[in-house]
Amino acid sequence: GNHGNNGNNGATGQEGAKGEKGDKGDMGPRGERGHHGPKGEKGYPGIPPELQVAFMASMATHFSNQNSGIIFSSVETNVGNFFDVMTGRFGAPVNGVYFFTFNMMKHEDVEEVYVYLMHNGNTVFSLYSYESKGKADTSGNSAVLKLAKGDEVWLRMGNGALHGDHQRFSTFAGFLLFETK
Repeated sequence: GNHGNNGNNGATGQEGAKGEKGDKGDMGPRGERGHHGPKGEKGYPGIPPELQVAFMASMATHFSNQNSGIIFSSVETNVGNFFDVMTGRFGAPVNGVYFFTFNMMKHEDVEEVYVYLMHNGNTVFSLYSYESKGKADTSGNSAVLKLAKGDEVWLRMGNGALHGDHQRFSTFAGFLLFETK
C-alpha cells in the first residue's frame, strides 16, 4: 500500500549542554588615537645646584687660639663646598639671605669665653659663656644675614677656650635661605 502522510513536527527539545570555550580570536585592528587629556598643573620649581648651599662643622678637639678664626676639626656637611675647612670661613656663592647658627661649650679650664660671628671683618653677634673653672657651660646664637656674592662669614675666638670631644658640643652651621637679585 501507499505510505501515509508525514506526521506533525514534534515539540522543541530541551537545550543541550554548553559546549567548550573556543580558541581566542585574532587581535582586532588598532583603534584611533584618543584625545589629549587636560594639561596638568605647573609643578614647583626645583633648586638648581648653584643654589644648594649648606654646611655644618663641629669641634672634636679643644680650641684655644685667642683672637683668631676658629678652625673646626670635622665637617659633616658641605653642600656646594663653600665652607673652607682649612680656614673655617664660609664664602657666599650668590647674593642672598643666609642663616647661620653657632653653639659652643666652654672649656673647663677657663672661666669665660667670648666668640664673635664675623662678616667681612665686622662683628655681627657675640657669644659669651661664664662659669667657674672645672664646670662646663654652653651658649648659642643665630643670625640671618643678607650677603653679597664673595662675602665671607666666620667665627672669631675672643678670649677663653672651647671644649671639643667626640660628642661635638661646639658646632657651626649655615645655609642659603633664598637668592636675592
